[in-house]
Amino acid sequence: MSPLNELPDGGLPRVLIVESDPEVARLLVCALATARAGVPCQGANEVPANALEVAGCHVVQSLSCLHRVDLRSYGVALVASVFSEGCGLDAVAYLRGLAPHLPVIMIGDVADAAMAPEAIHAGASEFVLLTGHEAVTVPLAVKKAIVHRQLKIDNDQLQQSLTRSMAQQAEVNRRLEQTVSKLEDLARTDDLTGLTNRRWLNLMLEGRWTEAERHGIGLGFLLIDLDGFKGLNDSLGHHRGDDVLKRVGALMKDISRDIDIAARYGGDEFCILLPHADLEATLRVGRRLVDCFEAAVGTWDLGDTRLGISVGASHRSLCSATNSDELVQFADEAMYAAKRKGVGLMLHAGTTTTPRMQVAYGAASQASRCLCLVGSHLAFVVLGSQ
Repeated sequence: MSPLNELPDGGLPRVLIVESDPEVARLLVCALATARAGVPCQGANEVPANALEVAGCHVVQSLSCLHRVDLRSYGVALVASVFSEGCGLDAVAYLRGLAPHLPVIMIGDVADAAMAPEAIHAGASEFVLLTGHEAVTVPLAVKKAIVHRQLKIDNDQLQQSLTRSMAQQAEVNRRLEQTVSKLEDLARTDDLTGLTNRRWLNLMLEGRWTEAERHGIGLGFLLIDLDGFKGLNDSLGHHRGDDVLKRVGALMKDISRDIDIAARYGGDEFCILLPHADLEATLRVGRRLVDCFEAAVGTWDLGDTRLGISVGASHRSLCSATNSDELVQFADEAMYAAKRKGVGLMLHAGTTTTPRMQVAYGAASQASRCLCLVGSHLAFVVLGSQ
């Protein structure tokens, strides 16, 4: 059993006494022997051998002797405030450094009482004055030191347990956050393409529309449909169809701005929500998508199957939409007009021309022109300043 927990008869552990004065040492041993087993030794001139054994004590008279003691054998140390070759504070420092869990009690005369605060600061658990009542004060101080030591050990163990529990809880929380984050990603991500899904798109669309209305900022929307995709599925199989959808999703991620929300709208329809985008920026993204698709589709080894793309564009500043649903509706109308006309990109310009539009019927060879749906009519328009 460890001496830290070993309490013989009388509730006292083995005690190491560091005292150069034989008379004081005798008083301490007798006090402990009496407390432990009721063995009186008050009249002896020196410590009786049987008293040392009964008291469970060992006396050393100098620091040099202390250095040769195995401190693991003792549960408490009683240290004189002064002795022949040094100060008791040196002994306290040595014991605290070598055996941090060993309680140290400093013993001193009334004349040494001024050392008490310094002794406590150095690590002593208590300072006991020699007043002639050692039979009561010394055993009591030893028992108190044992209790304080055990409380400290228990507190340290509790602190360690608490630290481990907090670390474990932190790890559980970290894993929970990762799981929640993954679930959130799954909840807003299309499984096949990795794009935003329709449900999350609707939430973002409503929020971005409210933001655009409140602050008067631009908001564009592109709706995309793959022409000939059903025939591709029928001729090459759904596995190749899924592969094409994945490739289109990757293409949309590449051409979108960081702030854009590229989503799978449903089936072979996709869309891009463009927050904080003016009309020109919206059309640039649309043109880049068409150009990149036409450049890439020829490398996809689709055999004789012809796959095209139709993109309908709408913008809050131009199409007179009054809510997010109408913004999507106008892009949808422009997309079907693009499909009927056989062009890659069509802009919905509302029902009438605006100061930003100059209608220019005829071929649109200039990069500044865009084929628009104005009401039920098609026209090439040149976008000018407001």
